[in-house]
Amino acid sequence: MKDRTGMLATGLLSIAALILMVAGFMVWDQPVLEAVAAGAAQDWKAVARFLSRYGDFPFLLAAGAVALAVSLRLRAASRSRILTAMILAGIIAGLASNGVKLGAGRVRPRVEQVAHGWYGPKHGDQWVSLRHDFQSFPSSHAACAFGFFWPLFLSRRRLGAAGLLLAAAIAWSRVQLNAHHVSDVAAGALLGIVIGWLVWRWIVPQAGLSGWLGGQSAPTGGVNPAPFR
Repeated sequence: MKDRTGMLATGLLSIAALILMVAGFMVWDQPVLEAVAAGAAQDWKAVARFLSRYGDFPFLLAAGAVALAVSLRLRAASRSRILTAMILAGIIAGLASNGVKLGAGRVRPRVEQVAHGWYGPKHGDQWVSLRHDFQSFPSSHAACAFGFFWPLFLSRRRLGAAGLLLAAAIAWSRVQLNAHHVSDVAAGALLGIVIGWLVWRWIVPQAGLSGWLGGQSAPTGGVNPAPFR
């Protein structure tokens, strides 16, 4: 995918995630929370637990690292660039989301002993944002998953679309398990998409890290060395 086309796709999906986040704040967060608490999609709890556990970044990182090692061994430079972009984007999105959490201090939906709301990094004499119950916004699962799969979508449309569906399912699992609000996962997705595009743009079209991954730098305004399928 050309850099300009990638920017357009990133912009459109970012706007969609932003709209979903605002809609969550204004309308959907509380009704969805109440529906989940009342047992909505209860039969899918096991699926949600599976996705939440194995969709966390350590498992994505492990899969990406194994695939990258194989690609480097086979000297598949274009594939190695894509996988490197995926891994780096997931790491950076995860770190960024956790940084935001420390300042937001939003209470997780499943917490009952504390009034829901935004407490900031410190409430009274306690640093509440360091506690897991106050780390709802944004969802790191969503940020990591969308950050991980967005460079793949920008490079390999069909395979990347399947990855984005998996990222959306991981985000859903966090809402279904009462770990996050709709707005939390939308914010995480937005963060992952933007970071995913920035990392992809540097590594794939512009051939960043070319000395390590192999191949020459792309021309100015370069094109993805791998075909967009």
